[in-house]
Amino acid sequence: MVKKETKTGFEWQIEDLNLWWNSRPLIREAFSAEAVRYAVLHLMTGGNYRDITERVVREKLHIYHSWLLQVVHHARRAFGKAWLKELLARLHEAQNKDKILSDMRVWLLGLTHKTVQNLAVSKKDTVEITAFIDNMLSLCSEVSKRQRWSEGAITIDLRNNPAGSVEKLDLAESLWFLQMIGAASLTVRGSNKAVYGKRLERAFLRAGLELLGLKMNESYWLNIERDEEVDREADGEVETKRGRVRIDIGLIGEGNQEVPEDKLNRVGRNGIVIVDRLGRQSAVLDTAQRLGVKLVQIRHNFPMSEIYEHLKPIAKKPLTSPSQTREKLKKQLDLLPDEVFHIS
Repeated sequence: MVKKETKTGFEWQIEDLNLWWNSRPLIREAFSAEAVRYAVLHLMTGGNYRDITERVVREKLHIYHSWLLQVVHHARRAFGKAWLKELLARLHEAQNKDKILSDMRVWLLGLTHKTVQNLAVSKKDTVEITAFIDNMLSLCSEVSKRQRWSEGAITIDLRNNPAGSVEKLDLAESLWFLQMIGAASLTVRGSNKAVYGKRLERAFLRAGLELLGLKMNESYWLNIERDEEVDREADGEVETKRGRVRIDIGLIGEGNQEVPEDKLNRVGRNGIVIVDRLGRQSAVLDTAQRLGVKLVQIRHNFPMSEIYEHLKPIAKKPLTSPSQTREKLKKQLDLLPDEVFHIS
């Protein structure tokens, strides 16, 4: 976590942010062996991993949103309606590389890092940033003038109850602040989707293959790089009677059908592709059958049973059958060492 910021001439409430982070064990222990073991069990019994990660994501959103409320309250009190440009100017002068203040720089624009990149907005060009803000603020003002609610304009009051301080944002400021909140939300969700998804994929695959009685770097391997023999990387490989079969996993929802199709081509014949869920009208199943690939859906299923049945006749080493009830599967997972669930 970042240290207290002192170079910008403005108190960014970093100490409060650190305090909030450190007081939330759900966030701190999201990747503990116990938490990951539970998540793997949830997946192996057909659950949606987002049921678990959403709680952590919501906690992060609550913390960041509270922090933004506090920072903008202090800035509005210190700089009046010029708070937005003043905060950006101070960040530019400080050239602070702390991630949270780097995030703040783009959130103040109502954007994510990816959108800033796509719009080709230079974070270092103050003239360009000022022009962008003026243009977008003008748009907010135009929209607010055109939109006339029957009960008048609804705006945001930033209230510090202990201090009795209230900072009233006008409609344009309110709209801009909501865009900042939206940008922060997109950043957190995008980051967590990548981090949690990839880590849980690896943990699921390793725990699943260990359940089948296989040993890492002896009868199965993870994170296979491309080489002279195979020009595509894979999440894992299992030793068979005639070589190895490849496995790829993606916690992919119904809206990303092109990704499973890419994975089918990656693993080759007799390979396994594990996905979160397939759409009802997906053509991926037909493609998998044509290519001779085993496609396994996690949701509403006991996926390890399907993987076991597919590998049983071709695996070089005799396999252990996974349990098909949650209670017995939990006991099997509890017997695995914590290192199986230590992911980074």
